[in-house]
Amino acid sequence: MKKFGFIGAGKMASAIVKGLLSQTVSSDDIVCTCGNDDTGKILAQQTSIECLDSIKELLEKSSVVVLACKPQQLAEVAQQASSASNDVLVSILAGTSIARLRECFPNVKKIVRVMPNMPAQISQGISCYAPESTLSGNEKTVVESILGAIGEFMEVQEARLDAVTALSGSGPGYIFEIAAAMIEAGKQIGFTDEESKKLVEKTLLGSAMLLAQSPLSADELCTAVSSPGGTTLAGLAELKKVNFRETMKNVLVAAKNRSKELSKL
Repeated sequence: MKKFGFIGAGKMASAIVKGLLSQTVSSDDIVCTCGNDDTGKILAQQTSIECLDSIKELLEKSSVVVLACKPQQLAEVAQQASSASNDVLVSILAGTSIARLRECFPNVKKIVRVMPNMPAQISQGISCYAPESTLSGNEKTVVESILGAIGEFMEVQEARLDAVTALSGSGPGYIFEIAAAMIEAGKQIGFTDEESKKLVEKTLLGSAMLLAQSPLSADELCTAVSSPGGTTLAGLAELKKVNFRETMKNVLVAAKNRSKELSKL
């Protein structure tokens, strides 16, 4: 029996597969299937895993199933998977509750819901996972090996996943928006597009690495870079005028509320 079966072969599934293969998992231990597109065949060509024609065959060959299709494809998948009795089902479907997954997969032994984020595509993601019930030692190892293939991970209660979605799931979008704004502003103060892009990219990357490695908090680092009467304080004063931190709180609340709405659809 194959160990890992991926229902869906898009960007996130591909990132996980490639991450697993970079560890100790053999391509012989992974299979995938996909919808009416070429993603499965492309992933198989890139990684030498097997691409199967049917979900039923995948379920029969897998002990651990990673559900990575589009949420709107779940009903169709469920029609072919109602008798699935696999050991673990790991779902990365946004907004799809464990209760809904249990309806679709009534016979699988354990269900784990995961919220990854976009940097998983370069193995720099942060994923939060919520198990339906307590995982055994072996089950926890399997789940964390999957998530460790695309970055770091945290276990949370399912009730917190809407907040996770707002902060880390949608978070890259906020960072990209800030980057785009800084690049545009850089051009307006005299840099070319290429120059501004490079300056912003390296500034964001270096600052993130410093934040991760420094014993100082974000607030303390902000103080450290702000000389009295200096340029940084002049810029930060403009952010205070528009109540930037309150705006960011409102951004997260809006995203969290939308996540709750989507989970009810």
